[in-house]
Parts: sequence; structure tokens; C-alpha cells
Amino acid sequence: MASTKKPTDLADKGPSGPADVMRAPRILIVDDDKADADRIGTALKNPLTKIGQLDCKIEWVNDVASARQYLEKDDIDLYLLDLDISEYWGKPTDKETGKAFVKAVINNTNAGIIVCSNLPIDEEAPPLIEYGADDYVEKSYGFMAIAPRAMSVWRRTHTERRSKQSHSGRRFRIGNWMFTIGDRQITDRLGISKRLSITEHIFLRHLCAVEGHAIDSEVFNIEVLRREKGDKHVRLDVFVPRLRAKLNNMIDLVPQGRTGIYKLLDVEEVFSF
Repeated sequence: MASTKKPTDLADKGPSGPADVMRAPRILIVDDDKADADRIGTALKNPLTKIGQLDCKIEWVNDVASARQYLEKDDIDLYLLDLDISEYWGKPTDKETGKAFVKAVINNTNAGIIVCSNLPIDEEAPPLIEYGADDYVEKSYGFMAIAPRAMSVWRRTHTERRSKQSHSGRRFRIGNWMFTIGDRQITDRLGISKRLSITEHIFLRHLCAVEGHAIDSEVFNIEVLRREKGDKHVRLDVFVPRLRAKLNNMIDLVPQGRTGIYKLLDVEEVFSF
């Protein structure tokens, strides 16, 4: 069985916590390269970062079989998953094994999911993000990029859990789709379901619940993605087409001129479908 030791913590403890008080997530790193796992752990423990100030509990395993034990217990808040990995330590690695486990985590938990791999982001990220992963970090970009991404995903996960209490159970017809706040499965009139990522669920929740059913880039990055004002922002005109495509272009989400605002049309709250 694979080791479950903590990655080496090279950073001293930082302040007691960031301004926006939030509990420390329990993190699982799944990577067959111990040196990489140590680098990820060190980045997450850096006391100069917001995630580092939370003093997270970090576990590491080096094969999928060991990671499945954590998945079965469902007590992990944030997964960092390598793609090129084996089912059992010592066996040949295969990116399809890693992809299958990413999908298993998406299907069986509401944890945050960051794929952290040497494989090229342009080729591997789009289908995994569309399936429901929250982020993709290419290791060649540098391990210090992981800390702000992890904090952003943890904020989203935290917000998603709170959303199950705020507006939970409200149902909306969005074009041909039925969306229920608190449920990441969205279903069309034919009964075909797709699983939303945490980000997609929070995005649609915001658009359905807010007056006017509209959103701009600043609200998207701060309220949906939970990024700091100084963080690199994600453009709505990149995110929206991906969501439209995922929902078979059966969602009327349109830009309002050159204002940077997107408005959700053909949406109504319903009590039957």
C-alpha cells in the first residue's frame, strides 16, 4: 500500500488566519512523484499566502488505489490530482488512469478538484474542466501558482456548501433545462442530465437568484470565482461559451452590448417541470 505521509513542510507557521475567516480544508495530493508532492505541499503551506495561513492538513498518496480509500470516506475538501499515475504504486503510469479517477472524484464528492500535471494544459484541461474539474495547473508553470488557485477553489467550494442553505431547493427553468439550487445535476426536457462544476453551479445560482438575472466581470471573478481584486481575472467571454457548449447551446446567455454584462434570458422560477 502507498505511503500517506505529509509532504515535507518547509515553511514556518504563519498568522492565525486571513481576514475572511474560513476553516482549514483537508487536502489530498495524489501524485506518484514525491518530489513534486513535496513542492505542492510546501506551496500550500507558505505562510505568505492565504491558503498557507489556514494551516491546512495535507495528505499524500502515490497511487489511485490508495486515493480511493479517501474517496470512499468522503472527508477530503480539496483534491490535487496528477494525471500520469498508476492504479498501484510500481505499475506503469497512464494518463487515462488519472483521468478516470478525476471523473470518479467529480461524480462522487462535492470537494474542490485541481488537476496538477506535467501534461499540456491546452490538450488536457478543456475536457476535464467541462466534465467538472475546478482548475488545471501545468507543473511547468511553477508550483507557487498552486497556492492562489487552491485558495480560489476552496472559497468556491465553501460558497457552494453555503448555497445549499441559501436559496436551496429553488427550481428554475433555463431554456430547455431544469436547474435546482443546491443540486449540481441539471436536466433537460428529455431527461438527459449533466453534472455542473462547482463554478458553473454558483454562476447559474447567482444569475437565477439575482434581480435582473445579469452579471458582470467583476462580480463573476469576486463573487463566483472568489478571487481577490489583485488576482488574474477570468474573462466572461471565455467562460460563457464553454458553458453554452456544455448545455448544447440551449441556454440564452447573451452579452449586453459592450458593457461587459451578460444577461440570462428565458429563465423563470417554476414549481413543476
